[in-house]
Amino acid sequence: MKRKWPHVEDLEVFLAVVRHNSFTDAAVELGFSNAWVTKRIAALEQTLNTKLLHRNTREMRLTAAGEVALIQAEEIIRKNNVAMDLIVNTKKDIKGNLHICSSFGFGKNHLTTPLSMFSKLNPNLKIKLTLTDTKLDLIKENIDLEIMVGEEVHERYYAKKIADNRRILCASSGYLNQQNLPESPTDLAHHKCLFLQEKGLTFGLWHLTNGQKQETVRVEGNLSSNNGEVILHWALDDHGIALRSEWDAKRYIESGDLIQVLPDYYEKASVWALYPNKLDESIKTQKCITFLESYFSDIFF
Repeated sequence: MKRKWPHVEDLEVFLAVVRHNSFTDAAVELGFSNAWVTKRIAALEQTLNTKLLHRNTREMRLTAAGEVALIQAEEIIRKNNVAMDLIVNTKKDIKGNLHICSSFGFGKNHLTTPLSMFSKLNPNLKIKLTLTDTKLDLIKENIDLEIMVGEEVHERYYAKKIADNRRILCASSGYLNQQNLPESPTDLAHHKCLFLQEKGLTFGLWHLTNGQKQETVRVEGNLSSNNGEVILHWALDDHGIALRSEWDAKRYIESGDLIQVLPDYYEKASVWALYPNKLDESIKTQKCITFLESYFSDIFF
């Protein structure tokens, strides 16, 4: 007897429903009605001859078969995307969709321009840039590429360093004129420090190194934010010592608006590309990473 296979579109609907834990929200994402989503899930369950979701007025959860279907659907969609990429990109004319995510600060300040340039070079590629300070599951969210700053690389994904970077300590002369200049990292405990609360970082801890030894110091202060531009503004306003990306602080140090503190110490903060699949499976991801490597090399080094 010939096996009846589910439609790929129905698997995508199923993944959207699970991703949002809601038929209504999945319908909004997909641009169809709630009734259409319900119909497609019913068709998928009929094809597979099993129930995938338990639903009532209060909650929705996967059945045991649904848990297996989720894993298999993700793999089928991934392989389907890879196959289509290989077909349409045979002549190196990149087409399709490329979903990229990054943090608000880095994405806004450092990805907007290069992605604009990359888009002009590849006019048939649809690029979506999602900026968030929430950790995303690249597989569940169907994200092709994450550009992140820092050394906390998730072992679940493939990773490639695309640029060197470090965070340095800096403060205004107005603040430093009121305080004793710190002579070692331990002295930072006696200063007002401006803390950037980024995803995955432990609040109030700075991991500093001078290239030979590493020191973890606990800092305190009255001001913190999840936005690096805010932190720099407060540093310029004499509120304390900031630990900011060298890329962002450099122009203020060169102008004299900020002074580098403990210049021998820094925090490693390289720029990494994370991706859920091998690069040879996606020409568009591979080309984007290569382009960003070249761009950052020309701009910052």
